[in-house]
Amino acid sequence: MTADLVPDLVLFLQARLTEDEHAALQAAKPGGPYWSQQIGSGARPYHVGSSPDPKAPRSEPRVVDSERPRIIDHIARHDPARTLAEVEAKRQVIRLHNFSEGHECSTLDGNGDIDHCTWVMESEACTTLRLLALPYVDHSDYREEWRP
Repeated sequence: MTADLVPDLVLFLQARLTEDEHAALQAAKPGGPYWSQQIGSGARPYHVGSSPDPKAPRSEPRVVDSERPRIIDHIARHDPARTLAEVEAKRQVIRLHNFSEGHECSTLDGNGDIDHCTWVMESEACTTLRLLALPYVDHSDYREEWRP
């Protein structure tokens, strides 16, 4: 493990989250951050949003298709508002696990079993940060040493 493992991993995660945030903000511009699906003409729209306020405005259905409802449902469930909420939640998780000194954290041992309350040295990336990086494993800047 290199001395720059943790700062590099944190910078990598921050950069990916900024990219995700930017993409969500760009996607939200045409019709708003809340997307929904409507299957077939005259069907009742199915709205999916991430706002804690149930009265938050919803956009008109962004995708209308009667042939691929499962695909459309997935797209609507991962609308820009949800992506933005996930980005913010992940940023908070990074804040909780990014220490310049060691800290206690649950980790995975070599067998994949959870080891609760492990002391993680400042030069080590805790399992939580490593897991946050897994969705980006196909990114050219991902480093194999970050894999949990």
